[in-house]
Amino acid sequence: MLSIIIPARNSYENTRSCIESMLNSLPAVKDEVELLLIDDNSDPESRIIECFQHFSSNGRVKCRIFHFNAWQHYTGVFALGLQESVGDKIMFLSNDMLMTPYFMEAVLGVADAVPEAGIIRGTSQYCDSHPEHQCACPLPLRSYHDVMLFSAFVREYYGNTWTEDKLLSGDAVVIRRGLLDAIGNMDIRFFGYFGDLDYGIRARRAGFKLVCAKGAWLHHYGAGHIKHGLTRQEEMDERMRHRIQLVTNAYVEFRRKWGDSMLPENYCDVGKLDHDGLMRLQTAFDDKIQLHCFEPGNDFQEL
Repeated sequence: MLSIIIPARNSYENTRSCIESMLNSLPAVKDEVELLLIDDNSDPESRIIECFQHFSSNGRVKCRIFHFNAWQHYTGVFALGLQESVGDKIMFLSNDMLMTPYFMEAVLGVADAVPEAGIIRGTSQYCDSHPEHQCACPLPLRSYHDVMLFSAFVREYYGNTWTEDKLLSGDAVVIRRGLLDAIGNMDIRFFGYFGDLDYGIRARRAGFKLVCAKGAWLHHYGAGHIKHGLTRQEEMDERMRHRIQLVTNAYVEFRRKWGDSMLPENYCDVGKLDHDGLMRLQTAFDDKIQLHCFEPGNDFQEL
């Protein structure tokens, strides 16, 4: 089974388009599919639960809906999805993306061809922390039809070729169940940021590869949760300042966990960190984290 996790915090239109594109791409999946839709304590007027229920009621795929009682950000929603998933492969997809069957075919094809790969990602025009995987269409994308055409071209051009990564930026990835069994869940001490970087280090330390399927391309709007509902540039500036503060706070936690022997005192580009050194680092803690991080009722409800 393939478990697909799609979280949302507000952004009704992006979320609806994302789920529709996912359903459009399911013919490329050979296995049974379950869809886990996670509302990250959205504003009631955003109608995210209504959006989720619309897709749950159409019967096209097995669908489970979850609602967080408090904002969890990226690491929290990912952790709940991993906790509740049952598939032997788990896909996480941000709600500001448009999936295609060609992406699905390529990323699952590499997963099947490379058993030592614990986490498989694809490419897009925006790839946080991975400029080497950025791939932009040379012409404006006018519609989902154009997205499909370019995704098909990238799939045809690269096939099932892949490259190995040293760090994980987990905006659209497939995780193998064997990795989850080996290292457990995301570390939810990291609010929003550095949870994926930490997970990637632990994956490599457990002997798994992080790989990019070069033939898997999808459309990524980028920073969807930051851009939602903006009316003035001043609002964008304030949200970016808030984001920088969250990143800084998360880096303090990351450095506290992994020690300061190889990490600069102040946050810098994660691509410049010594990822191989962190992979080999002798630590006093167990890399495996309990799978069940949240309690039903106290932390979340399944609707």
